[in-house]
Amino acid sequence: MLENPSNSIGQSDLESALQRVIRNAARALGGSAGVVATWDEISHSYTVSGSFGVDRSQLEFLDPLLSEAIPDLAESNQQFDVISSLGPESPLPVSDDGERQDQILALPLRSEGVTTGLIYILRPASAAPFSRLDPPVLDAFANQAAIAVQNARLAHSLAQEKLRLESMVEGSVDGIYTVDSQRRVIGLNSAMETLLGRSRDELIGQRCSQMLGLRDWEGNAVCPTSCPLLNPGSGHKTSVELQGRLQIVNGQSKDVSMVYSLVHTPDGQVSNAVVTVRDITSMREMEHLRSVFLSMLGHELQTPLSIIKGYANTLARTDGHWDEETLRKSVGIIEEESDRLSQIMSRLIFASRLEGGEMPFRKEQVDLASAALRGVHRSEALTNIHHFKVEFPDNCPTVIADPAMIDEVIINLLDNAVKYSPEGGVITITGSVHDGHISLTVADQGVGLPKWEGLRIFERFRRGENPTVQKSRGMGLGLYICNSIIAAHGGRIEVDSEVGEGSRFTFILPV
Repeated sequence: MLENPSNSIGQSDLESALQRVIRNAARALGGSAGVVATWDEISHSYTVSGSFGVDRSQLEFLDPLLSEAIPDLAESNQQFDVISSLGPESPLPVSDDGERQDQILALPLRSEGVTTGLIYILRPASAAPFSRLDPPVLDAFANQAAIAVQNARLAHSLAQEKLRLESMVEGSVDGIYTVDSQRRVIGLNSAMETLLGRSRDELIGQRCSQMLGLRDWEGNAVCPTSCPLLNPGSGHKTSVELQGRLQIVNGQSKDVSMVYSLVHTPDGQVSNAVVTVRDITSMREMEHLRSVFLSMLGHELQTPLSIIKGYANTLARTDGHWDEETLRKSVGIIEEESDRLSQIMSRLIFASRLEGGEMPFRKEQVDLASAALRGVHRSEALTNIHHFKVEFPDNCPTVIADPAMIDEVIINLLDNAVKYSPEGGVITITGSVHDGHISLTVADQGVGLPKWEGLRIFERFRRGENPTVQKSRGMGLGLYICNSIIAAHGGRIEVDSEVGEGSRFTFILPV
């Protein structure tokens, strides 16, 4: 929690200082009472901040004079007068000893040429009048009061600035912590607590290396070799950035960028540092995703382009004498690879339109059993090592969906089952009805997925990493497209898989 600097405490300190000044001034000048008033920027008026020898009820008699008469007197060449002449209709205040005060000596409080308040001393009407010797004495006390007011305002400004900076730090979405020269944590914000999953009470006083456990991308500890506080480097470098992986609670980790703002002593030693920690896990995942996408896209495009170029160059040779059968086969291969290129681009565009919500859906009643049979007939023509079974209950209800989109989902699931069961086997499509929903499951006897991979298999460009199928074609968009389509129909898709035991992909839609 941030500590809010209390204005009341600062005001109390100022009033105590002004009380001492006005008491000493009154005694030095033989006055019965005295007042210090300071200028309030909010109300644009003078308010009493310290007094001596007269209570608040008596000071109210002087309040009307504070708006104009007393300030004018303080700024004039004749700084002493009588209250009865300044405000003929104003009652005279009575001091603590019961005497009416009429004589007044007033001076301004000045700081850097600006009037910040007033100080005035009161004497009874029966006392000796003020003389030309008194203003210089009061001026010395006015300077003391002006310094007290200036210091109080400066302290208040500093406290407000401190609060503003602490609010900015506490409200930052990046983690921020500070360390001393011994690399002990002396403060941190809420975002840092959230990032590490630990409370600041638990972290304050720890060495930053213990708190972070930072490692580089190869898994080596960063702090012993690269900590800017241990290895400040050349000169008075004030900012250093490190990147690595934080070990947080529950064995999890976060990829982070850490910017050290270093504070140096005059002899060049690092006295402390403020460290900003930004979670770049998502950014690095996006960079990895982009790298994977470009790699897969290059691989997927390179093969058909090489085949097309090879056959086109061969057919274009001037010394070639090709018979009709050779020409027909060559042109057929060029057309087949061109179709493959078109399919790749169409799939990318299709996925992009799904993500942007631009894909129109034409919904009608769809019989999932019939859609499953259509998918099986297509897949049977593409493999001779797999056997397909379709099992649906009698009188299975229909769903309201876009038939072309449902066909796309089933085809993708069947293609995935064929691809990831390279040794063949049985692929089963099963339908079931429960609680107003109908589910369709595509089960294979293939290589399966580890549990951690199953959680992310529906992301874009994500493919199974089993080495037996690593070289299979595809850009990792099929399951992403399936998930997007089913979600757009108000359903969900799930996977149940074990390594070596095959996979079961199930989508569920409302009847």
